[in-house]
Amino acid sequence: MGAQQKNIYRGEPARAWIRLHLVSAGNEWRECDFLVDTGNPCAIIVDASTMRGFVWRGSVSTDSNFGALEAGWLRLAIPELEFDVKTLGYASDKLVDVVKRSDPKFAGLVGLPLLRMLEYGGNGGHFWVKAPASG
Repeated sequence: MGAQQKNIYRGEPARAWIRLHLVSAGNEWRECDFLVDTGNPCAIIVDASTMRGFVWRGSVSTDSNFGALEAGWLRLAIPELEFDVKTLGYASDKLVDVVKRSDPKFAGLVGLPLLRMLEYGGNGGHFWVKAPASG
C-alpha cells in the first residue's frame, strides 16, 4: 500500500476529515483541516477571508441552501501524496460557521468532486485518502 493520510474521526459528532495545503498564487501556503462531506457537490468550501487570500482566479458565484457561494479557483495540495491540483472552490462564512460547530479547528469542508481525485475510505476508527493507483 502506498502513502496515505489516515485521520482518526474527530469533532462532535465525530466526523471524517482531511488535511490540505492551500497554496496562493505567490506560493504562500497554509495547512488546514477540512471536514469531509461525500454528499457535498462542491470540491471545497472555505470562508471568504481564506478565499481572498488563496484565490488564483475568480469564477461565477452560485446560490445554495446556505445563501450565495463566492466562486474561485484554488490550488490544493497534499504533499505526502504528491497531490497538487487547481480546482473550483467556493466561499461561505455561514457554511464554515456550521462546520465549526463540529470542531472549531475545521477550516471548511471538502466534497465529492475533490474526493474523486483521490482514493478514499474509512472504517469505524478512521478515514483515509491516498493518491489514485496509476493505470
